[in-house]
Amino acid sequence: MNNFGIASLGTVPETLLIPLAARMIAPDRHPDLQFRDGEAARIGTALGFDPARFADDTGSMRGSVIRAQWFDRIAGAFIAAHPTGLCVSIGSGLDDRPARIRLPATVDWIDADFAEVVRLREALISRRDNVRIITVSKTEPLAWIDGIGWQPGRPALVLAEGVFMYLAPATGEDLLRRLVDRAAESGAPLELAADFASPVMVRQSRRNPSLAKTRASFHWAMARPEAVEAIAPGLTLVEHVDIAKRCGTLAWTMARLHQLVTGRPVYFCGHYRYRPCGTPMTGPPTDSA
Repeated sequence: MNNFGIASLGTVPETLLIPLAARMIAPDRHPDLQFRDGEAARIGTALGFDPARFADDTGSMRGSVIRAQWFDRIAGAFIAAHPTGLCVSIGSGLDDRPARIRLPATVDWIDADFAEVVRLREALISRRDNVRIITVSKTEPLAWIDGIGWQPGRPALVLAEGVFMYLAPATGEDLLRRLVDRAAESGAPLELAADFASPVMVRQSRRNPSLAKTRASFHWAMARPEAVEAIAPGLTLVEHVDIAKRCGTLAWTMARLHQLVTGRPVYFCGHYRYRPCGTPMTGPPTDSA
């Protein structure tokens, strides 16, 4: 496959190339992170994609890998606790996380993304019996929720990596509430792992060196991790991590200044849980920054 595949990507789907580049160059550029993704290199080569387009943006490249590792850890912990659970990855792009975390056959996995990304995934990523893909409609962006196949009492994990900041605020809020509603209807424990951009990060998104090389920009900001709980009652914060603090000296300095001025992270990953009535929560919220 050549750049025809890349040219087919729409405005937001094009941003999948940023984390793909990060995963491809991680062993050489950021060996201290000890991150290796052989599938990323294979997929990038098959796609005819040169990661040099984004490689010089050290902050974004390093941050994307740190973020991927955090999501991998959340997914691994969920699978260990719920070996017959359901994992749903929204906006998966060309990330073959099931291969990287060695998804067991007892866990069902769903990748959800736009049609042009689904076509690339089907061409570039090996099929697995316990992994299926749902196409997300651009005109009805939340319709996919009803196609998940919620099962009564079955624990589910929803991963939204690099998703919420691209949504319109009303759509993002509706997504959070509808996930909780579906979990409540099925009486199933729900976990959500997602990353969120602060208001200042959203306002300055086009100044990001990597994002500026695409046609996309951020739209939805989350001022603080606890704000998700207010938007979707029932979700409880388990932990949050300030990713920017580990993305190099410049990013650390900016993140530190932002926190000193506002008391909030500039960019964070948050892990949330919903428990049906009668199911106890375990552990207090933690700040792993």
